[in-house]
Amino acid sequence: MAERDIRERDILVASNEYAYVQDLTKGDIVLYVGPTKISLSNTERLVDYKNERFVPVKVDDPTLGVSPFVSASSAQYIILENPPRDATIKPVKGSNTSVELQMGRRVVVPGPATFPLWAGQRAKVVAGHSLREDEYLIVRIYEKVEGLDYPIGTELLIEGSSVGFYVPRTGFEVVPTDRGYVRKAWRLKRGTGLHLRVVKPFTAKEDGAIPPGSYVAGQEILVKDREGFFFPTENVEIVRQLESIPLGEREGIYLRHLETGRITTIVGPINYLPDPTREEVVTRALDKERQALYGLAHHDPLRAIAVHVPPGYAVLVTGKKSRQVVVGPEIRILAHDEDLEVLRLSTGTPKTDEKLLATCFLQVEGNKISDTVRLRTADHVEMDVRVAYRVSFIRKNGEMEKWFNVRNYVDLLCDHLRSLVRAAARGATIDRFHRESAELLRAAILGEKKAEGPRAGRTFEENGAWVHDVEILDVTVLDESVEALLAEAEQRAIQAEVARRQESLRLDSERLRADVDRQVADAQITAITKAVELEAAKRAMALAEAETAVLRDRTERLGKAESESRATALIGATRLDLAEREALLDRTAQEARVLAFDAQMRAMAPELIATLKMLGNQQLTTALTKHLSPLAILGGESVAEVVTRLLDGLPIGTGEGARGMIPFAKK
Repeated sequence: MAERDIRERDILVASNEYAYVQDLTKGDIVLYVGPTKISLSNTERLVDYKNERFVPVKVDDPTLGVSPFVSASSAQYIILENPPRDATIKPVKGSNTSVELQMGRRVVVPGPATFPLWAGQRAKVVAGHSLREDEYLIVRIYEKVEGLDYPIGTELLIEGSSVGFYVPRTGFEVVPTDRGYVRKAWRLKRGTGLHLRVVKPFTAKEDGAIPPGSYVAGQEILVKDREGFFFPTENVEIVRQLESIPLGEREGIYLRHLETGRITTIVGPINYLPDPTREEVVTRALDKERQALYGLAHHDPLRAIAVHVPPGYAVLVTGKKSRQVVVGPEIRILAHDEDLEVLRLSTGTPKTDEKLLATCFLQVEGNKISDTVRLRTADHVEMDVRVAYRVSFIRKNGEMEKWFNVRNYVDLLCDHLRSLVRAAARGATIDRFHRESAELLRAAILGEKKAEGPRAGRTFEENGAWVHDVEILDVTVLDESVEALLAEAEQRAIQAEVARRQESLRLDSERLRADVDRQVADAQITAITKAVELEAAKRAMALAEAETAVLRDRTERLGKAESESRATALIGATRLDLAEREALLDRTAQEARVLAFDAQMRAMAPELIATLKMLGNQQLTTALTKHLSPLAILGGESVAEVVTRLLDGLPIGTGEGARGMIPFAKK
């Protein structure tokens, strides 16, 4: 296709799109805003703005030359560069001639917004900044802002605790980081701190994270032991965040004070946060030799040197102006200028200086030193004696530093004791020495044996060492012939001693047998005597038990009889008294009844007496008639005759009284 045909080709610009067309004769750039159609002439070409220049584009590529509007939502904003000088001018649909721009200026257009760009403009859409309470933004002023008295370049802090969503206005730009715009605030908590440096003078108020006061540029500040968040400002910069150094029991660190240069030791247990504005942590390294001397399997240069002194041992801690003895068990933290005194002790048997043992630990109790001493007796017999000394260090008036006055106390002790042992050996023959070597050497070293208590021992004033015991481990005669004679003599002595002991044992056995027989006989006699005494005691006990039983029975019976007699007498007396009372009551009642009856009878009228008599006579007559009728019939008499004859024999007779009683009696 010919170039002319390409230029005359129509270009469609849709709604919300725009394109640039350049006049090749004048160089003017025309802005076309859709919806519209662009028909290019021979003197026009489609261009695009890239890398600060307008470059032509191929019209046969529909993806080039036409651009969408710059658009921002309500949660975005647009940074527009080179805005038009006349802010009221707006592009219209179709062609728009170029307008004068404010080159080098930037404005912020908050969303929602959408518009095309004039020729020479650039735009960047930025999402609004959402902030949490522990987040912040740094905003820089890039041009004079009306109403604010901040110079260009001033940086301000936008804290999330104050603003949850931020969109800058014209004159402010959000300073980006490698990961975006939003920055994390420094979290403050107990045991942590922030090392700050002042980059601009300011005055801190009471309610801020920085201690109140006036600060100058270059000054360093420590913020620690606070809870919350720290937001940097344009006045300070964060040098680093600090963490506490945890120190356990018997752990420490060295600190150098920056002002004085003095080094102090901080000992745990503590979580220590150094202040970098006033002090710094210093290290102290140990070489392998010193590390071994101090008994350390491992040493951290960042930690203070901690020496463990075992029980029964002591070390001498030396400083520039101090000396101190530490007795175990103890853990001692060494100051930065302190070290342990090193002892160099003779080794081997016999003790020599050929190979010295370097150590910082002095065994002050239970120390055992072995040595071999060559002796010569009074009769010129040479021998080697192997001995072991028990050594302790005494505290005389608390002068423990004296223990370390002699660095090789083993050499001092062995040399002195060798001379004592040799002197003792020269004053004795081989025979005596062979028999009394232990006593001779102990007396020479420890002193003569006392009647009461142990030997005094040997004390060394140089360093307070005290030899309180010695053991003779071995005696070796160097002359073999003398050794053989001594062995033979010792063998004969042993044989004689064995024979003597056998005879003594036999004698002791016979004595023991006789003693046993005598003791058996004595025991049998004693047993018989005890049996007789036991039988007599049993009989006496049985007799006593019988007498006791009889006496108990008699006592029980007498008591029972006496009790029964007393009870019977008491019961009889009680019953008699009761009978007398009852008789008295009966007699009194009888007399009362008689008197009452007599009074009653006396009160009765004579008619009552006559009536009673008549009633009695009637009853008697009726009874006689009933029972005497058969008798009268049998006798041939009348009932009246029989009654009369019967009554004549009675006291009542047949008088008038009788006739009155029996109505049918004859008169």
